[in-house]
Amino acid sequence: MTAVALIALGLYVPGLLALLSRNLGRLATPGDPVAAVVTLEPEADAREVARRAAADPRVATVRIVSSAAALERFRRSYPDLGAALSNLKEAPFPPTLEILLRPAAPPGAGLEIARAARAWPGVESAEAEEGFDRRFRDGIRLLRGAGLALGGLLTLAAVLSVASAIRMALDLHRDEIEIMRLMGATEAAVRAPFWLYATFEGLAGGAVALLLLAATYQAATRALARHPHPVLSIFWTSFLDWPAALALPVVGTLAGFLGSLLSLGRKAKV
Repeated sequence: MTAVALIALGLYVPGLLALLSRNLGRLATPGDPVAAVVTLEPEADAREVARRAAADPRVATVRIVSSAAALERFRRSYPDLGAALSNLKEAPFPPTLEILLRPAAPPGAGLEIARAARAWPGVESAEAEEGFDRRFRDGIRLLRGAGLALGGLLTLAAVLSVASAIRMALDLHRDEIEIMRLMGATEAAVRAPFWLYATFEGLAGGAVALLLLAATYQAATRALARHPHPVLSIFWTSFLDWPAALALPVVGTLAGFLGSLLSLGRKAKV
């Protein structure tokens, strides 16, 4: 049971951090980092302003984000608040332009472009996003990396725990093993029960980790349903997709099997 608990803990922690970083990552602008955001007046010609921004040699791409698209983004990022805007006849967000720079653009180019854009006709405001988006993405990567590193250490401890449990089982059943050998059992037949036992422990630990993660997600979403919070709800919008969720029991199974190989491999004969 100790090995199962360690495997479950070793996979639950990175799974939880992966879940949080996955939901937080939805707030990042898709694609390359945005250097500047230009907010347009309702009557402005978005295409004309976009062409003027794209004429700058430092600019790589200019994306036009309509009011409807901005509202849809808001609903995905803030589902609790987005539901309250579902009955509005008009989108409450003005159209914007997202300006992306070329890789060779010098530092501070986003700030200079934003300053120049404030004087353009049809522009309500312009803000530089250069640096913030990059730091936000770096923070998400750091969160994922911390989860993987911590999960790796805990999983290694689980592998060693499985190996220790297998060695104890070998000592307890040494007489039965000798009888099997005397009866002509092959080494594979002798080792197979221990392989299966360790593999099952790993699978059980991974399944427990997945169940704990699902229970945590359900508890958080139910708590936020009773007491909505515009910030905390960002982290609990959706659960892991199936490939990521199934990776927990798969990795647990591999950890258990590796523990059995580590234990049995240290002995020339079981």
